Amino acid sequence: MIQAQVVIIGGGVMGVSLLYHLAKAGWKDLLLLEKNDLTHGSTWHAAGLCTHFAHNATVQELRATSVRLYRDILPEETGLSCGFHRSGAMRITRNPDRMDEFKHVAGLSEFTGYPLEVLTLDRIAELYPYARLDGLLGGIYEPDDGHVDPSLATNAMANVAVTHGASIQRQSAVKAIRHEQAHWIVETEKDAIQTTHVVNAAGTWGFEVGQMMGMNIPSVPVLHQYLVTEDIPAIKDRQKQQLPELPIIRDPEESWYVRQERQGLILGPYEKQAEVWSVDKVPPEFGADLFPADLDRVEPIIEAALARVPMLAEGGIKKVINGPITFTPDANPLIGPTAGLSNAWCLTGSSMGVMEGGGAGKFLAYWMTHGAPPMDALAIDSRRFGKWADRNYRVEKAVECFGLQFGVHYPFEERAAGRNIRVSPLHELMLERGAVMGVAYGKERPNWFDRKYATNGNSGANAVPRQAVDTFRRADWFDAVKEEINTATNAVALADLSVFSKFSITGPDTIEFINTLGTNTTPAAGRIGLTYVLTSEGGVQSEMTVALVNDSHAYLNSAAAAEEIDFALLAQNAASFDVTLTNQSDETAVIGIMGPASKDVLNTVTKGTLNKASRWLDVQYCDIADIQVLTLQVSYIGELGWELHVPATGACTVFKALEKAGEKYGLSYYGAYAANSMRLEKGYRSWGADLTTERTPFEAGLDRFVRTEHRNFVGKEAMLKRNENSKWQLVLLEIQPNTENINALTNASAVVDPFYAHPVKQVDRP
Repeated sequence: MIQAQVVIIGGGVMGVSLLYHLAKAGWKDLLLLEKNDLTHGSTWHAAGLCTHFAHNATVQELRATSVRLYRDILPEETGLSCGFHRSGAMRITRNPDRMDEFKHVAGLSEFTGYPLEVLTLDRIAELYPYARLDGLLGGIYEPDDGHVDPSLATNAMANVAVTHGASIQRQSAVKAIRHEQAHWIVETEKDAIQTTHVVNAAGTWGFEVGQMMGMNIPSVPVLHQYLVTEDIPAIKDRQKQQLPELPIIRDPEESWYVRQERQGLILGPYEKQAEVWSVDKVPPEFGADLFPADLDRVEPIIEAALARVPMLAEGGIKKVINGPITFTPDANPLIGPTAGLSNAWCLTGSSMGVMEGGGAGKFLAYWMTHGAPPMDALAIDSRRFGKWADRNYRVEKAVECFGLQFGVHYPFEERAAGRNIRVSPLHELMLERGAVMGVAYGKERPNWFDRKYATNGNSGANAVPRQAVDTFRRADWFDAVKEEINTATNAVALADLSVFSKFSITGPDTIEFINTLGTNTTPAAGRIGLTYVLTSEGGVQSEMTVALVNDSHAYLNSAAAAEEIDFALLAQNAASFDVTLTNQSDETAVIGIMGPASKDVLNTVTKGTLNKASRWLDVQYCDIADIQVLTLQVSYIGELGWELHVPATGACTVFKALEKAGEKYGLSYYGAYAANSMRLEKGYRSWGADLTTERTPFEAGLDRFVRTEHRNFVGKEAMLKRNENSKWQLVLLEIQPNTENINALTNASAVVDPFYAHPVKQVDRP
């Protein structure tokens, strides 16, 4: 049996990039298995576009790293070009919302250090004199973008990896994968390989390899076409004049891109209705294969491109490339560890494999060698989807993402496909009361309430969900959210908080388990606390509310999107203790009751049980409508309030009892948008936004929840070392509007809140 430290399955640009970066990091016994030859699948037929344009800093860094690798690093290492053309790229639009999006991305890029230029019409004409400007408003220019030869780049990385001792086995299809004790066994037709780590970098075959490994890979192959023209006279003339290569041009409203290819052009259309292919199993013989052209499907898009760039018509069609690329439910790649499996990793699902591959391989190599990601990984973390992402979901979302490949990415955007997969026991009640729903980790939740929309019949199969109007400016829900905040701060309001991830820890080692889990010690029995689980490098991996029901029972809550991440983390830690871990996320509903009248309402329904006995941060059981409820006196919005954790079967009964008791107090409802607004005003941190693996608890202003004395926990020393020279600190600023100078900022007041009890830092600003 062959021995290896790492087996990478898949010889496309993603897998080879990981092999390259692990080899350069000094790891030994690295083996890459490829069922055909390198680049077979989707890498070899990719158009090779490389961009810095992205809506997320981590995704942008993957792309920027790829550019540096293909353009500079590999040619220097090998002495050979990867065929990178620094042509620049531009996006044009006639849509005012798109211009807002361009400005938003330009702002992000200024922060990340990859500045992009917002374009006027004159500047568009200067950069691309062959485009008609009719109806355009402007655009954005990415000066360092370009395109690369995918095969040259992939083989360059492979050659360097081999010189560093890595091995590549071509024509080695994987037949079976199993886990035995501390190792993985990967079987091919030729060999059986025992390895510590196994990586699914199979791309088009990612779903199938995932099934072998015991993981759910929600990716779908989708057919994408692009056409290559014959030579075009205008481009030949430019080359004779030694003019620079034309920038790549994209029209997202018409859903196409065009780039120069030698003396012709490539036109790539993205139709609105994608054609998925081999959803469950790719034919074994498929390799470097293509499908016949099907230009009827994209004819309107081609016509739109011809109208905008007329010289496309000057060159006949030389060839049409029609092959599969993979899409995940959000069009981002799947990178990182697999929940519930030891030393099993993902590096697959990228619809922009060449564009992101160089950076993606480096990102995962760092994660594997350091035990933590180099940047916030939430947008690409392979654990952001669970088993609920079934076949229908992944197909619906892949089709949607392909059709919206050039869609405007709005803040607070809620897309329509793949909805109602996971619903709260209170879901129908929320719809009846006018809830406008959003989704978090596949779970439906109320974002806000449109009371005019509330009807008793607005539920079930005939319901037509209320949709918010997407915008980068003042949204149509501002006034409704204002009213929700008013009710929660001056009367009493209910919320469906069932999206929380919920875990139960029971057993004799419960207190010791919590003590070693994160930065904080276990609260006293009957009390609630916060703890932060760190990465090995001291960043915040997870935030968990810990309610110690009694000495042998702890009840933990965390963010909805952290369910897979946190359950795997808890399970890993629990293995060393005499405790039982249970995921209660689906079987328990959570009702928030908040506001100054919340205690009066609870006293009514509990017959005064909570009157004197309950204090801030207490946890206790009580009965509401003959149903036992676990009450946590805690509030994420900063008002007097409770979270009521209820068996799913009794949630509606408890909710209606609270409604009835609250009528005389002016009871209403609030959603996630109002909660986010109120928690910001209190300076409460949000996991995934304020709290990420990039920041330590000290940098996030959470010193109160860090207990380092006589305790050890993962990341402790790294956190303390990072804080010695940290330049980051998250603070709460109080902004006083001034009619003479609206930008004037006063010193932030020193505020102490009852939960965090952490003074807001005083910051002087002009």
